[in-house]
Amino acid sequence: MTVPETFQAGQTPAAPAGALSLADVTAKIQRPRERVPLYMDAETASQIADVEEALKRAREYDDLHNESDTAPPLARYLRELEERAEASKVVFVLQAVQHRKYQALRAQCPPTEAQIEQAAKMAEASGNQAVEPAFDPDAFAPLLVRHQLLEPVVSSDEEFAAFWDQLNDGQLNQLWSTALTVQLGVTDPGPKSGLASEVLQSFGLS
Repeated sequence: MTVPETFQAGQTPAAPAGALSLADVTAKIQRPRERVPLYMDAETASQIADVEEALKRAREYDDLHNESDTAPPLARYLRELEERAEASKVVFVLQAVQHRKYQALRAQCPPTEAQIEQAAKMAEASGNQAVEPAFDPDAFAPLLVRHQLLEPVVSSDEEFAAFWDQLNDGQLNQLWSTALTVQLGVTDPGPKSGLASEVLQSFGLS
């Protein structure tokens, strides 16, 4: 194949006039963020669904028996629980780290021998080929969340470790699953919203 005179070996092709530069693209990079509302009073939050169900039954009972004494106390109690849970809510803000940092953090948390053996047993039981776990989730979960966390502000690794140890499994999973989503999820807003266009057009806006 004949090499064009305008591009010989070792040469960099000239960019067209007005072409977008990589520096322009780099300047546009904004790593994704996610907000995770976490109810720190998990006990109160877990009671709400039960009281809601009890209130529903109480209202049906009152309607059936032409009474109005059963439901109101439960309604007041439910409102108290909701306010207490809302007061304990903290919004955690996680932001994806650069991919090289993610790889470095993951490398610090190799799977344990027990985890590798467990994965092999599960693969054998299902008739699939064994795949070694990519990391030790018990170690990697707090490490990734710690490095992604923008808010609340953490003063030290020791403070974060103490906080992590106090959470229940549900709270841990909320932060950990969001950390993986914000790090590995593909960001694509999709086509423009038809609803937004319709609303703007109805007001004579574009």
